Amino acid sequence: MKFPDELLAGPEFADRHQLTPLLESLQGRPHEALKRNAIRVERIATAYAEIAPAFDHVVLKGFTHVPDFTPELNQRVQYDLDLYVPPSEKERARDALLALGYEPIGRMEGLAMDHLPTMVRKTGWQWRGDYLDPDLPPAVEVHFRFWDPETERLPADGVDDFWTRRCGHQLALVDKLGYAALHLTRHLLRGNVKAFHVWELANFLDTHRDPAFWAEWRALHSPSVRRLEAVAFLLAKSWFDCAIEVEEIAQLPPDVHRWFDRYRWSPIQGSNKHELWLHTSLVATTSDRVAILRRRLIPASLPGPIDAIHIPRMTLARRLRAAIRNTTYAASRAVHHIGLFVPTVFEGIKWWFHSA
Repeated sequence: MKFPDELLAGPEFADRHQLTPLLESLQGRPHEALKRNAIRVERIATAYAEIAPAFDHVVLKGFTHVPDFTPELNQRVQYDLDLYVPPSEKERARDALLALGYEPIGRMEGLAMDHLPTMVRKTGWQWRGDYLDPDLPPAVEVHFRFWDPETERLPADGVDDFWTRRCGHQLALVDKLGYAALHLTRHLLRGNVKAFHVWELANFLDTHRDPAFWAEWRALHSPSVRRLEAVAFLLAKSWFDCAIEVEEIAQLPPDVHRWFDRYRWSPIQGSNKHELWLHTSLVATTSDRVAILRRRLIPASLPGPIDAIHIPRMTLARRLRAAIRNTTYAASRAVHHIGLFVPTVFEGIKWWFHSA
């Protein structure tokens, strides 16, 4: 499976998109990042071993993607533990994590998320610009849904059955694929794709060609879920030319295929909101399109904090420093959205003009 030149954009890009250990392995480079990531893998495993007995759950992504999505555990950068519980159990899971010393990050309650506010231990760790820092403490996210139809304005019928088909603390393989694809589609529609997740899905599609598996996939996943998965499959195929031929890709609306012809690299091409035209091509009604445009063009919620997340009992001076940095970041995001408003509107006019 060919690795495209567009994803070989330098070390900072590779670190930010969680590609560095993978590229070291694929390209035969010195394995410094792999060695450092191995330390993180051990610390994630230790954190999970402590949490696993505390409440019933399934692990989403992370180490459960080895070897079907990623051949070696050390190739996969994992920052947190994504744990799904049914909605009725989310408070119990949160309380169990509180008892283990995890605390929710504040100012995340108003964000459109599939999980409770991220929980961390206040170890005193601080960000030093190193995406592969072995000392970065594992975070925990308690997910209570596999898909958010209200925010995305797209149905995923039967997706809760992923939980009933679970195997211990892991999803069934067909549902691992389902969640990985839904997760990627969600991030694509929200404009924050990580290149590693696209490679990982492409690798699965390239190495799982058994017709019996795909017959099971079609039998267990509803048409609305397969449609959402097909969007992620098409992104993986358009970037990595992986082996995937399912009729659900061909059945996507013509404007979706046109979007991939024109914008498939836009998720990694700097500041833009080109994913809006993909999203509006997938929804059914004008009111859905208006709601999506309103939410994305004029965001109503502030971003979560980025500074001093792991620091307990801060001094007044340190609190002030954190407040300044978090406010500056929130202001920069507001300026970002304001700056993109006019270019996005003009791009939308061009898109709709050619769609007419």
